[in-house]
Amino acid sequence: MSALGPATPEAVGLPRAEDAAALAALVRETVAAGLEREALHLRLGPLAPWLRRAHHHRLLREALAPLERPHRARVFALPNGDLVALAPPGNAHLRAAAETLGALLPEAPPALLRLPRQAAALLAALEAALAPAPAPEPPAGGAGAGAADLAALERTLGTASLAAFLRCRPVLHLPPEGGVSEPRWTEWRLALPELWAALLPGLDPAASPGLARRLRGVLDRRLLAELARPEEARRLGAAGLSLGLAAIASPEFRRLDAALGREGRAALRLGLPAAEALADPEGFLAAAALCRGRGYRLVLEAEGPAVAALLAPERLGVEAVRLPFSPALAAAGLPPSLPPGRVVLAGVDRAGGIGWGWEAGITLFEGRLLRG
Repeated sequence: MSALGPATPEAVGLPRAEDAAALAALVRETVAAGLEREALHLRLGPLAPWLRRAHHHRLLREALAPLERPHRARVFALPNGDLVALAPPGNAHLRAAAETLGALLPEAPPALLRLPRQAAALLAALEAALAPAPAPEPPAGGAGAGAADLAALERTLGTASLAAFLRCRPVLHLPPEGGVSEPRWTEWRLALPELWAALLPGLDPAASPGLARRLRGVLDRRLLAELARPEEARRLGAAGLSLGLAAIASPEFRRLDAALGREGRAALRLGLPAAEALADPEGFLAAAALCRGRGYRLVLEAEGPAVAALLAPERLGVEAVRLPFSPALAAAGLPPSLPPGRVVLAGVDRAGGIGWGWEAGITLFEGRLLRG
């Protein structure tokens, strides 16, 4: 984890995305090492309009100022406006700040938490701070598209630049004993909800699986075309791409294959959807064999434990299975056919995901809170 400095008093009310990642990493390290810490959680999100007043803003800065001095505490500004201060146990400045803030903000008194015992509560607060705003309701009649509309949609997607919608997140090896995390590869994925909202306003492809698959094919080919440029192919390195089976047979994939060369192919992991393996087992096995023969590593992308239970990775010739963390997974546990050493647990931006993964024997994680 990079040594991020604490938020300054002037930054109160100015949330920073990196603070959420730094706090999650620090909580994880604290729990893994068994260290005792005290956390002060100040719920400022609901009070945002009130905090815009200069007088109250100044009072908050004065209350937090003692914590900002060196070697006392670290203060993190979360995306929803909440603040969290973390300090060794018995920190008099932390308790004084809690008392002052409790009097200043009777509508939202701060919570004092002790780590590692109450780490789950702090992670739950962090999860709530990261929750996206509810998506706006699509306009009436936007769920369907005729033939002319579909052709226009495909033309739009086929020429659009996808750079603004591409998200890169590391897959990290996190040893449960609390050692140093090791980046293994970086997942390159399109932020589909944002892309649909920007390029196809009013349309919800998820409402029609057939439409979603068709548009996914257009997006896969468009992304492959952009990555096949020599300068882009050179900077991919140890990366992961999620592709539908149709994309593997496309001219765009062949161009990327040629641009990568032997070393580039060996560093690239291709994520193939488990749903397509169930729908077309022969087609999946043929595509997987083709990719392995070219030197790629394969990752099976399962939507949940029920799908993963139907597919054994060793029979499909895949290196790993990417499985999103969810309450259903936590309740069911890993299927017996799925060795934990072959699992990449995604979506660990949710509270308790890493801890549950460690208990299950998983050491590869991906999520919004993780950085290489």
